Amino acid sequence: MRYISGVAFAVAAFILVFLCIPETGVIYTHDTQAYEYAAETFLQSGTMRYFGYDTPIIQWPPFYILILAVMKFLGITVEKGAAWLNAGLFAYLVYVSAVYLFENLTVKVLSVPALLLLTLSVPLIYVSGYGWTEMLFIFLAVLSMVLILMYLKNRKLSYFVSGALVSAMCWLTRYIGITVIAALALVLFIYEKPVADKFKKAFTYGVFSCFPMCLWVLRNYLLSGTFTGGRQPGVYTLGENIELSLMVFNEWFSYAIPEILSASLVYLGLLVLLAVLVRESKKGENSLPTPDLSANLLITAIYSAVLLYTATKTAMDGINNRLWAPVYPFLVFAVVFLMDGLLKNIERRSTKGLLAAGFIVFAFVFSINPALWIRNEGFPRKYELLGIKEAPAAKKHSFWSWRLKPLNPRKTHW
Repeated sequence: MRYISGVAFAVAAFILVFLCIPETGVIYTHDTQAYEYAAETFLQSGTMRYFGYDTPIIQWPPFYILILAVMKFLGITVEKGAAWLNAGLFAYLVYVSAVYLFENLTVKVLSVPALLLLTLSVPLIYVSGYGWTEMLFIFLAVLSMVLILMYLKNRKLSYFVSGALVSAMCWLTRYIGITVIAALALVLFIYEKPVADKFKKAFTYGVFSCFPMCLWVLRNYLLSGTFTGGRQPGVYTLGENIELSLMVFNEWFSYAIPEILSASLVYLGLLVLLAVLVRESKKGENSLPTPDLSANLLITAIYSAVLLYTATKTAMDGINNRLWAPVYPFLVFAVVFLMDGLLKNIERRSTKGLLAAGFIVFAFVFSINPALWIRNEGFPRKYELLGIKEAPAAKKHSFWSWRLKPLNPRKTHW
């Protein structure tokens, strides 16, 4: 069942992405142009350069740029290659999530509403339409968590090593990937046994997953005297960033009919209350939440705190869909594992089944607004000429009129 469901939802996710991407390919932005230029200069001179300034890339980690370089080396255009990459990563994310959920949920049927909420995801479909790092980052973050949790359950060294490797790639995709590593190191410390292994495994995971980025930021420091590039003071207050965040969540969940969000949340609250009232505590039951629930809550909390802090302390784009998108899968998993934790201690199968069915109803009702967003905002992008450099908006940018000049690889000034 897990594989059939996984494939079905993965195919649906893949199709949805292509229904919401311009026919000409992913949408170009300033960042997309910078990634592509860095990939071109890497192929030409072995150094990643920032267009217009003849300076080395420091503002972003290198992994996504290296992927684009491979595409260009193989003769694949970025606008088409990134579209297939985003669609494939979204589909594989859904498939991995299906296997993970069916494997770890006590009430297996709860996997279906979780997969529905993932597939009909405003933030994931939104970022999949652009030539950005977000879809790669989100996939690697989720896969990192799944592998570390599988290690805690099966104690297979291969899961631990794979988890550390994927976590390293996650941080090499976006600097904020450190939040995923920090959260998973905490999970290892909390749930690893015996006590001596808590320190050993958390430390080992941290060292191996951080080592590649340490090399990158050392390179940055030698080139520019900064670890991640110069940053100006923030222009938004914490209150303004919270307000911008609420606007993002409002678009995700109450896009067209806010009353549906309110009604579905009240309904979910009633389901949770009923589950709490009828559940029975078992003798010797562990007071700690499950590793699955803890991991998802920790990643969500640490990422959110770091995002709000950095958006307040340093100058960056106003908080938007793109910046909050990585928390979405972990929010879905957290809610589902919370519900599963309540249902698993209900003795009567009929009561448990009724509450599980109620959660499925919640997911379908809750998905109405995201489905409307996809219809009204996602599908129309299919016919907009935003995915090619020849589009009217892109033509205005002087970058595309430049020709690459031979670069001096020894030139390391900032």
